[in-house]
Amino acid sequence: MNRIEIIGNTEHKIIHSDAIIALNDKIADESIDLIFADPPYNIGKNFAGCKDKWETDDAYLEWCYEWLNLCIKKLKPSGAFYVMTSTQFMPYFDIFCRKNLQYYLD
Repeated sequence: MNRIEIIGNTEHKIIHSDAIIALNDKIADESIDLIFADPPYNIGKNFAGCKDKWETDDAYLEWCYEWLNLCIKKLKPSGAFYVMTSTQFMPYFDIFCRKNLQYYLD
């Protein structure tokens, strides 16, 4: 997905896009109140012609860490961050977020 669809107004909006493109190009740092992320789970299911599987688990986690870092950078200090993931990758996400969201957890 290379297109960006923005629904809403200047105060409240939903951005439907490739997360890395939108987070890099369209969103100011520390400007988001709520991030709800439901990325592909890397479990091999086919969704509308898109296969949800990376070549390796490390490649998947590298991709996840890229967009997770961008989310953290864009989130307001008072913001909330909800991430959906598979049970297989939940421990990796948990460790990454606890390590990188330390500023917000103190």
